Amino acid sequence: MNDHELAVLLADAAGKRLLALRAETDVRHGDEVAAKELAKLGDAQANDFLLEQLKLHRPDDAVLSEEAADSDVRLGAERVWIIDPVDGTYEYARSQPEFAVHVALWNGVEKRLIAGAVAMPNHDLVWSTQDEPQDVETLFIDRPLMIIASPREPIATITKLQEGLAEIATAHGLPGIAVMNCGSVGGKVHQILSGVADVYVSSVGFFEWDSAAPAAVALHHGLAVTEITGEPLQFNNMPPRTPSFLAARPWLYEAARAALLSD
Repeated sequence: MNDHELAVLLADAAGKRLLALRAETDVRHGDEVAAKELAKLGDAQANDFLLEQLKLHRPDDAVLSEEAADSDVRLGAERVWIIDPVDGTYEYARSQPEFAVHVALWNGVEKRLIAGAVAMPNHDLVWSTQDEPQDVETLFIDRPLMIIASPREPIATITKLQEGLAEIATAHGLPGIAVMNCGSVGGKVHQILSGVADVYVSSVGFFEWDSAAPAAVALHHGLAVTEITGEPLQFNNMPPRTPSFLAARPWLYEAARAALLSD
């Protein structure tokens, strides 16, 4: 089994286990205590499963996980799996659809992501680096140009992006610009790859387990993915942080980046 196949297998299996756990757990609408307990349990069980499987299939590789103790030993490793057992625990525990399981592999010698999978369990779908690449140059003329961001993204950032892309939307006859949000980073990249959105920005950043697998699949499918500054994303750092994240259809990328960097 190659690395791409393993990433898909693990993300998909962990996602199915999470759905099964949620189905057998009684969390009534509005019961925040029960929801938080389910989120904690789902994180722990998915993490244990992923770590067990990586130890079985890739015993010599290092692992960076949101739900496991970190060590600087991984900094000298040639191969580092970067995993998020549940990206979007809020959504998962409240039966909302856009949670994901992230599994990615970083090559510390080549300094690049070499495999990745983002499972979207509610959609019975796994985006991966073994897929046939999507046509990400598509121009969707029947909907507004769509920006996707986290609810915690500063309004000023979104406004810059809207203003910077307005001329492009007008030139292509698009019905304006709209903004949407959803839970996980994987879920946001899913929205672009599935044709719902066009640009995703995070100026506030997040941890590497949030961004590694989404970046891997986005790059594989031909999206432009960098930090807002234009620098390539780097992983296996200490601390494991991604300072900012910009993913866009290639024909929108330069305009989006210029807008975000404008004063």
